Amino acid sequence: MSWKEKIKEFGGGNFTFLSEDGETLTFIIVGDPVLLKSRFKGKENERIGCPVITDEGYMLFVTGKRLARKLSKHEAVFNKSALMVTRQGETGDINATYNVTVLPEADTYKRLRAIMKVDFKVEMVAESIEAVGDVLDN
Repeated sequence: MSWKEKIKEFGGGNFTFLSEDGETLTFIIVGDPVLLKSRFKGKENERIGCPVITDEGYMLFVTGKRLARKLSKHEAVFNKSALMVTRQGETGDINATYNVTVLPEADTYKRLRAIMKVDFKVEMVAESIEAVGDVLDN
């Protein structure tokens, strides 16, 4: 069994966050955004779950509303281009910024679409929302 398969078996392999400075995620968007509500230190938080395909397969990319709005500005290219997001800000920095880049080469988009055709089923979105809910509430 591969590392990827073991991590999925352990749980938590179907969602991701960008939490470190310089961390990058390359993906295509494969579904509508989902509002995620949780409680942290007694305060209600709202985040956005973005269904995406990465080189590792399907994931729910959990973002803040600012990044989700930045992504929405590129909706016209969701069906023809991959996107890359890079975090700028230390761990725990609530003022971190995110750079969104539309990747111009078609090969990345085609590669991720091929992964989507093999690795993605719509039911996976609901499963990842449930799994991330357990993490967000802790």
